[in-house]
Amino acid sequence: MAKPKFQVGDTVRVKDRTTLFHTRTQKFIRKRVGTVVAHRPEWVIPEDEAWDRMETGRKEPFYVIRFKQTELWPDYTGLAHDTLETEASESWLESVKG
Repeated sequence: MAKPKFQVGDTVRVKDRTTLFHTRTQKFIRKRVGTVVAHRPEWVIPEDEAWDRMETGRKEPFYVIRFKQTELWPDYTGLAHDTLETEASESWLESVKG
């Protein structure tokens, strides 16, 4: 089992990678900055899971990332403190030092 690269409280940016196949990383969170709020168990990445590679697929830690909705959608008219949480696998994330 791999040691998680990111810790709860870390600031991360979602990479904007080309995807030819299935991914669970929503387009609206790509290039956006959020905060790690929880770890999920290591699991087969969605790109391999979609091809039924549950036994042989690449496994990575997953993270729950919290985003401010005003950062995701510039025209957001809700409250400034509204957030959205979603999961991403480790290879989709990069550290933001700040």
